[in-house]
Amino acid sequence: PFFAWFHFMDPHDKYVVHEGYTEFGPRARDKYDNEMLYTDDHVGQLIDFVDAQPWAAYTAVVISADHGEAFGEHKMTRHGFELWEPLVHVPLMIRAPGAKPRRIDTPRSHVDLAPTFHDYLGVAPAEDFQGVSLRAELEGAEPVERPVIVDLPRTSDNFRRRAMVLGRYKIIAFGADFRLEVYDVVDDPGERL
Repeated sequence: PFFAWFHFMDPHDKYVVHEGYTEFGPRARDKYDNEMLYTDDHVGQLIDFVDAQPWAAYTAVVISADHGEAFGEHKMTRHGFELWEPLVHVPLMIRAPGAKPRRIDTPRSHVDLAPTFHDYLGVAPAEDFQGVSLRAELEGAEPVERPVIVDLPRTSDNFRRRAMVLGRYKIIAFGADFRLEVYDVVDDPGERL
C-alpha cells in the first residue's frame, strides 16, 4: 500500500491568468475561473497517469480543497477569516475500488478522510480518530446524518469562529459564543436570513 498527496495551489489568491487557457475577463472571479480550468486540466493529467498504471484498478483518488474563496459574499473577498458557505463548503470527490458513482448531499468533513484512507489501506485507525470511514457510503450504503464541525481558531486578526452543520442547518458561534446565527443552507444558501 502507498499514499501520495498532491497539493495544487492554483486556484489561490493571488489569482493569475494561465496562458493557453480560456480567459474569462479582468475581475478576480474571472482570473479564479481561469485558474480553476488550469487546475482541472492538471488534475485530469494526474488521473490519466494513474489510469495508465497497472495499480490503477486498486487505487483510490480523492479530490478536495482546504477552503473555498469569497467574491463579495458577506462583503468578503479571498478566504480565511469566516465560516460562510463559500469558504467552507468545498468539493469532496472520491473514486475508489468498489465505489459506486453517485452524489451524496449529506454533509461530510475532512476529519472523515483519515479513517477512510485507513479503511482502504486495511490499516486499523488510531483510537483517537474523530472521523468515520466513508467507505460504506462510497460502496452504496445510505449516508447517516451526523454533525460536521468547522473550527476557525482565534488569531491576531479575528475572534474564534465555530460552526456545526447538521443536514440542512448550520449554526455559527462567534467569539466566546457572544453571538449565534442559525441558517437553513438549503433554502438560504447565501446565509442571509
